[in-house]
Amino acid sequence: TDHNISLESMGVTVNAVAGALKAFFADLPDPLIPYSLHQELLEASSKVSQQYKTNFMTADNLSICFWPTLMRPDFENREFLSTTKIHQSVIETFIQQCQFFF
Repeated sequence: TDHNISLESMGVTVNAVAGALKAFFADLPDPLIPYSLHQELLEASSKVSQQYKTNFMTADNLSICFWPTLMRPDFENREFLSTTKIHQSVIETFIQQCQFFF
C-alpha cells in the first residue's frame, strides 16, 4: 500500500495542515508535552535561545511557540485572549531564567 499523500495536488495549503494539527493538539485531553517534561523543555529552550545569533530563536520567539502548549489556554474565552502576551511573557521569563527556577 502506498501511504504517500500529496496534499499539494489536493489543493491543501501548509496553513490548513498547520491549523488542523494545532486544533487536534489543542483538543487532546492531555497536553502534547506532559507536565513532567516541562522543566526539560524549558532547559532545552534556554540552550537554543543562547544560540539566537545563529538560529534566530530568541527566548521571545520560543515562548511564542511553546506558551500555548505549556499553559493550555482556553482560546474560546475572550477574556483570556486579551492576556495572551502576559502568558507568553511568563514562558519567556522561564526560558531566560531557567537556571534560577530549576
